[in-house]
Amino acid sequence: MEFEGELMQLAALRQSRGISLEEIAEKTRISIYYLTAIEERDFRKLPGGVFRDSFLCQYAETIDREMAMELRARLQKASREAMESQINTNPPSGVVRAAKDVLARGTTALLLCSASSQLFGGGNPAAIVKKHDPRMPLLLKFFEERGCPAAEWAADFLVAADRNGLDWRLLPSIAFLESSGGKHFIRNNPLGWNSAKTGFRSTRHAVHYVADRLAKSPVYAGKSLKTKLRIYNPDRADYGDQVMAVMDQISPSRMAYAKGVVAKPAPASPLQAKLTTAR
Repeated sequence: MEFEGELMQLAALRQSRGISLEEIAEKTRISIYYLTAIEERDFRKLPGGVFRDSFLCQYAETIDREMAMELRARLQKASREAMESQINTNPPSGVVRAAKDVLARGTTALLLCSASSQLFGGGNPAAIVKKHDPRMPLLLKFFEERGCPAAEWAADFLVAADRNGLDWRLLPSIAFLESSGGKHFIRNNPLGWNSAKTGFRSTRHAVHYVADRLAKSPVYAGKSLKTKLRIYNPDRADYGDQVMAVMDQISPSRMAYAKGVVAKPAPASPLQAKLTTAR
């Protein structure tokens, strides 16, 4: 990565100034897991797209404001150049036109891509979410605290759910149970679809495919959440309860968002408390 030199300087400066990673974590709310990955320059562990850039800038800001400003400018320039390159090298499409609009207007829409940070990776359009979508920090927090690579797919989880009318916590919860949040899976299939026998072009492809099937397949369409989950994994009698307990960990209560305000958490069930302790 072209910014490794700056990050090495920032790490050395942090140590010379006696700033601990714990202090940075407290100020930025970025987990130690990601801060360590930044200093070790292990970028595979970081969320993709603008969230990676945001983490880098916040980390730099706590150490040296001037260096942070320079890093932010370089990241913005690199992001713009990458987007322009994608637009110039791919045939016109709705996604390309949307990207052109973003560049032309200089809007604050977030184009959140997979770890490769490509607009057209995995055969699915880039996931686009609103800048202040209140679900995003909840989902990232859940995965970050558990060191789950699935944080990279947060935007896709949300967009796939919205496109198919699913509870936004459903796919992340299935991924958490089926692959420990993206830690253990094969065939680009972190959701365990078809007992993990089916392979996908990419993990993003898997997320969008499974969302589409859960919403539109005759096997699942029109059925309750518990029934869908019973069909999804018929080998585990408590699978539905397990998935819904994880959903409550991501965002407590069977809540709906009203003007971006999260409903008050419901009391933890015995199963949820057991899962929380186990994790």
